[in-house]
Amino acid sequence: MMIRMHHKQSGSVLMISLVMLVMLTLFVLTVINTTNINSRIARNMQTEAEAQAAAQQAIEQVISVDFTPAPASVAGNLAVDVNNDGTTDYTVAVAVPTCTGSVPIKTVDLDIAKPSDAACLGSGAVAAAGIVGLGGSGNSLCSNSRWDVRASTTDPVSGATNVTIHQGVAVRVAIGTAC
Repeated sequence: MMIRMHHKQSGSVLMISLVMLVMLTLFVLTVINTTNINSRIARNMQTEAEAQAAAQQAIEQVISVDFTPAPASVAGNLAVDVNNDGTTDYTVAVAVPTCTGSVPIKTVDLDIAKPSDAACLGSGAVAAAGIVGLGGSGNSLCSNSRWDVRASTTDPVSGATNVTIHQGVAVRVAIGTAC
C-alpha cells in the first residue's frame, strides 16, 4: 500500500521569482535610460565642438585677408563646410572687427634677419650703424594694431547650441596709423 502525502505549497518560490524579475527589469530600464542620457550628452558636446570649429574657421577666413582698411567689408554671414563634403554645414555671423588699440613695437623685439622686421627698423644698414633712437629699448617705426574679431553660429539641426568666439588679432602697421 502506498501512502500519498500532500504538502501544502505556499508559493514562496513564485513570489521570490516575481520580485527578482521586477528588480531585474528595473535595473535594465535604468541602464537603458543612463545610456540614452550619456548618448545625448556626447551628441551635444560633439555639436558644440563642431559649432566652435565652424566659428573659428570663419574667423580664420576673415583674418587671412587684410581687413584693416575696411573692417565692415568682412562682416556678414559666411557659409562654412566643416566636414568638407561640399555642402554648407553652418552659417556663421561675423561681426565688424573692432580695433581695441595700438601698441608700438620695441626695437629689441625685432629681428634684422626678417625682411618684415627690417622695414620697421628703417633698414638693415641704419640699424647696424647704431643710430640713436632706432636701437636699444626704444620704439621702432612699426606698431601692432589690436583687433577683436567675433563670430557666432547656431546649430542648424536643433538650434539649441549657440556659440560665440572672440579672437584677438595683432596687425603690424606703421607707427602713428590710426585703427
